[in-house]
Amino acid sequence: MLDPSYLQFCLTEDERRHFDERGFLVVEDALDAENLGRLVAAVDRLDSAHRAEKGAGQHDQTFFADFVGRDPAFIDLLDWRKTFPKVWGLLGWNIYLYHSHLGVNPPVAPEQRGEQKALGWHQDSGRVNVEMEEHPRPRLSLKIGYFLTDLTTPGRGNFWIIPGSHRQDTLEKPTDGVSNPPGAMPVCVRPGTAVFFDRRLWHSASPNTSEETTRKVLFFGYGYRWIRPKDDMTIPEAMMERADPIRRQLLGWATGANGRYSPTDADVPLRGWLKEHRPEDARNVVVAGRD
Repeated sequence: MLDPSYLQFCLTEDERRHFDERGFLVVEDALDAENLGRLVAAVDRLDSAHRAEKGAGQHDQTFFADFVGRDPAFIDLLDWRKTFPKVWGLLGWNIYLYHSHLGVNPPVAPEQRGEQKALGWHQDSGRVNVEMEEHPRPRLSLKIGYFLTDLTTPGRGNFWIIPGSHRQDTLEKPTDGVSNPPGAMPVCVRPGTAVFFDRRLWHSASPNTSEETTRKVLFFGYGYRWIRPKDDMTIPEAMMERADPIRRQLLGWATGANGRYSPTDADVPLRGWLKEHRPEDARNVVVAGRD
């Protein structure tokens, strides 16, 4: 449940400027050792069950969407003290979690470590990037990647980004078919780091060519409540009933369909909390430095 201690982690003007200009924001030490341990244990349980079900080998990757309702440790990240205030600072209060996915990336097989392949550069949201007419296309959503393992060294399945590319609707790729576009960089972070990124930022996963490190990461996608969910958002009924009103908002609850377009106070308890504790963020417009 939100309390006044959240306010010390609100988005700063420097953070807003960096996100608007560069398309991403790194928050170090977002997770303490205790919660990092809980999350790694929860990921390992899911990964083990998934691998057994699929008959996956030791070098196979795990991609698991719609994971949030699988463990209370994941639900606790919905409104995490050190990160959630920055979400409402960037997107406003009419928001919810529309998508989640986790990745477990073991080292590739030794014979594949020398292979050079093109990365899969993309912007998020699929058809949105074809059917929206505006230039640059609107932000609409962002993701937070919680990195649970040591990625301080490149080659460990690092997340790659092109800073500032969220203002580009297209990406020109090198003609050799394998090199990265100019400005591309791996995100090298310590365990417990959260990385925010604009859905329009051109980014890619990369192969894990290390010998021992397995990459484990959780992605939480926040968007406006009138955006349809990107996965099934499977939340156990008992978990939803235990959730406080703001968490229920973030899990997709609404008084009705129109409550996502013209929300009442019951639809958006986050707005009510902000009116009391952070009035400047409870306004009816999002006033961040918009493109």
